[in-house]
Amino acid sequence: MDGQLHAFDDDTQRGEIVAEDGQRYTFEFGQWRGRGLPAAGLAVRFDVADGRAVRVFNRPEAQKPARSTRDASGKVQRKQLSHWALAAFVVACAGVGAGRYAPVVEVVALILAWLGLRHVHRAPQRFNGQAVAALALVIAVGVTLWSQGVV
Repeated sequence: MDGQLHAFDDDTQRGEIVAEDGQRYTFEFGQWRGRGLPAAGLAVRFDVADGRAVRVFNRPEAQKPARSTRDASGKVQRKQLSHWALAAFVVACAGVGAGRYAPVVEVVALILAWLGLRHVHRAPQRFNGQAVAALALVIAVGVTLWSQGVV
């Protein structure tokens, strides 16, 4: 059963849990199986026996993804912009002035943008550039439609 630790008294070594259904259960410190010491507001999981909470422990949490990576020496490595995504953006912008060759240039930009998105997807801990590749896609499609007189 899941709930939240409402209160814990250090002197009496007793606590109270409010279950998700609103029921209140008491427990003794001897039933605490969690990490650290029990404290008010802590999300817990427990079993019920004879109207009391038993085997009380911290509710498991999903593991959070790492914000950064470190090299062998312990230095934080910064994410790099995907070179494919950057190339896609440059080629897409160059297609604006390509005249009648704009659709060909923009096809190259679309391919590079796809490679950029794939690059970021395969190594998200090392590369970023999804927004740059997406912007290149929008520019490439827009310029191609504009050069063909569709827009």
